[in-house]
Amino acid sequence: MKNEFGPNQGQVDELLERLEIVDQGQALFLAGLSGDDPARRTARDAMLEAAKRGGRERELLAAQNEVTRWVNTWFSGGFQISGYGRDITPAQAAVDASPVILDAAGAQVVSDLLSADDLETLMGPWRELVGDPA
Repeated sequence: MKNEFGPNQGQVDELLERLEIVDQGQALFLAGLSGDDPARRTARDAMLEAAKRGGRERELLAAQNEVTRWVNTWFSGGFQISGYGRDITPAQAAVDASPVILDAAGAQVVSDLLSADDLETLMGPWRELVGDPA
């Protein structure tokens, strides 16, 4: 059995599978939720510390690499759509959504090591798109 993402393999796999069907409109939705604030920075720091403390830095990097791969697939072109008063290419939508997706993927890797508040801060925007499976 594959265990690239550690003990939370199933959760990370589910997120990455759902990510594959995110369309440009959904990416724009996520991009709109990707604003940086102190709570998100604190939760990201907690995620990185949890990965280090739990010996899951490799697993966190593997999940981040999958998100990077997803972003790169959007650079093959596609139609522009208007959003936020300007034309946005599929690639730009993916790039702008990536902070939310990186947060969610990383949070899943260490979900058992994070506080409920940090987990919700990191997963909240993703859950707004896909619903909360828990």
